[in-house]
Amino acid sequence: MKAYGFNQYGNSSVMSEFELPQPKIGTNDVLVKTSAFAINAFDIAVRNGQFRNNVTMLFPLILGSDAVGRIVKVGSNVDTFKVGDDVLAHPGIGTYAEYFKVGSDRIGLVPRNYDSYEAAGLPLSGITAYNTLVHVAHVGAGQTIAILGSGGGVGAMLVQMAKALGLYVIGTDLSSAKEQVLSLGASEFGAFDTESVREKFANIADVLIDATNNGDGGKAGIDIVKDNGTYVSLTTLPYDQHKKPGVNFKQMIAKREYRDSDAFAAISLMISNNQLHVPIDKLEAFSLKGIRSAQDAVENGNTNGKVIIKL
Repeated sequence: MKAYGFNQYGNSSVMSEFELPQPKIGTNDVLVKTSAFAINAFDIAVRNGQFRNNVTMLFPLILGSDAVGRIVKVGSNVDTFKVGDDVLAHPGIGTYAEYFKVGSDRIGLVPRNYDSYEAAGLPLSGITAYNTLVHVAHVGAGQTIAILGSGGGVGAMLVQMAKALGLYVIGTDLSSAKEQVLSLGASEFGAFDTESVREKFANIADVLIDATNNGDGGKAGIDIVKDNGTYVSLTTLPYDQHKKPGVNFKQMIAKREYRDSDAFAAISLMISNNQLHVPIDKLEAFSLKGIRSAQDAVENGNTNGKVIIKL
């Protein structure tokens, strides 16, 4: 099978094409023929070597943390899914390929009549957003939530899920994202590049989630969250936490007890209720050129929505 990965850390130029055998599945796994997958910031971080000192990586490393596809083989212990099922998958690695294996506890059925490219952008972003809101921030209906970086892949999921959970949603991002963020359910919007969002939304948020690259929104976020609020960052927390000693500062760190199956169940319900859509910035071909171009777009941060590779 054709697959894409790298043999050394670096920029997108290290990405290479490989011809590999189909993965062998275990008793609790399924083998999926890939239909499409998203390019995520996590992929870029792995390729750049961000985790080289924490996790042992074997080369060649095939990237890809999530995808959508059709099951072509099931392990002997799998009884909840069958050959022919179209699934959302979150294996964590290996989806930049024509086939990938994944544990049956890390997949969910694609809701009927749901766009396959939108579905491809759901697993990692959707699971991250769900776990952030439910398990980390412990949000409640009626609260005011500010989402920094609301035009990005995870940010867009956070806006929609927070709205579905009954929160009053404020989004911030570049002014070019305003129309999209408001259309996804935000009640108010602040543009980092044209106004002072820290003044516009000072001390307004019960919950603040920083979904910006490298926690860049922290400079404004510390002023937006209420004195007794909750501040969650998907990357790094602000350095000036002393300005708000009563705030509960948290980092979003994936934990084993956060079950993908629970997140997929919630995602499917929101899709059925027409509450969850995936903004797509661009589609790229399943080719070395397409993947390099897609990674560059995500790494440069000049996208409004997900970048999807189609097979």
